[in-house]
Amino acid sequence: MTAVPTQPERETVMGDLIDALRRFTVESDVFVDVFARAHGLGRSDLNAIMWISAGTSSGDPITVGELAHRLRLSPAAATALVDRLEGVGHVSRTRDPQDRRRVTVTMSETALSVATAFFVPLGDRMRAAAAEFSEEELARTAEIVRRMTGAVTAASRAPSAAAAD
Repeated sequence: MTAVPTQPERETVMGDLIDALRRFTVESDVFVDVFARAHGLGRSDLNAIMWISAGTSSGDPITVGELAHRLRLSPAAATALVDRLEGVGHVSRTRDPQDRRRVTVTMSETALSVATAFFVPLGDRMRAAAAEFSEEELARTAEIVRRMTGAVTAASRAPSAAAAD
């Protein structure tokens, strides 16, 4: 009689998941740093570009204030960052036609093209890596990653994280 394999304990599986996400984060950072160095960008610049690009692509451009909040920068630091990115042609500021007081930041077409050329092949590799999983498995995994991202975001905003600065 063969023994029925037992399911790994939840803590072991959670440890594997957390470790996998940690390794994914580090490898993603290395990949993104290659792009940043090639284009003379710092980490804050690249993080800002990610949020600005997402807003540009979705048709809901971000304001400097929203960018400051997402990057946990002071309004002055976010303004200086956008000034720097605007100065090298990566982004532009636009007054909202419905509310002229609101100024949004969008990616330039050139910057979007450069980023697309670099990041689309990664997306293709990621799709290939997940090809064998069902839509249900992928949806469930996406939800887990969103929740884990929320946990990291909450931890970074916690008073103990601010004290570490």
